[in-house]
Amino acid sequence: MYEMDRLSDKDHVATPRYVVENIYDLIDIRSFKSIWFPFNHYDSEFKLKGDELKLKYKATHIFDDCGNDFFKTKPPEGCDLLISNPPFSNQNEIIEHTFELADSGKIKSFALLLPIATLETEARAKMYSAHEDKLSILIFGKRIKFKGCTNSFNRGCCWICYNIPALRNKRFNWI
Repeated sequence: MYEMDRLSDKDHVATPRYVVENIYDLIDIRSFKSIWFPFNHYDSEFKLKGDELKLKYKATHIFDDCGNDFFKTKPPEGCDLLISNPPFSNQNEIIEHTFELADSGKIKSFALLLPIATLETEARAKMYSAHEDKLSILIFGKRIKFKGCTNSFNRGCCWICYNIPALRNKRFNWI
């Protein structure tokens, strides 16, 4: 089922290795003790690099055969980082729910890879403004060519990061 979804679902977009390595370095991934990858399956670079670094993580995925659902699945106990490339089609709901998880103490920090357009709209602006004291935005200087996608899916993207200690002095940066 996963293999079929991977080929046909427009939300199944694989993050390139260099993007994962870059954010892991920028946020000092090894400083986090309990990580949640809520949109990642066995072939995810987030997981593969996490395994190489021997990170402690929980990985779930909306495409898996276990029926995981980001909006119903609980983060791991003591989760101090949620990091992933979420489905772009649900970005408003995902951003809102991620902030709710942080506000309720279920996660301490997060880093979401999203299209540059995610910075637009009044609704998102309100969410970001309400959390701006702990928010960092890292914008890619070039478009990302996502794995397995055609040139038409190259996107300008950014990391929306919340409460990441290594980024305290980097509120808005180009990477």
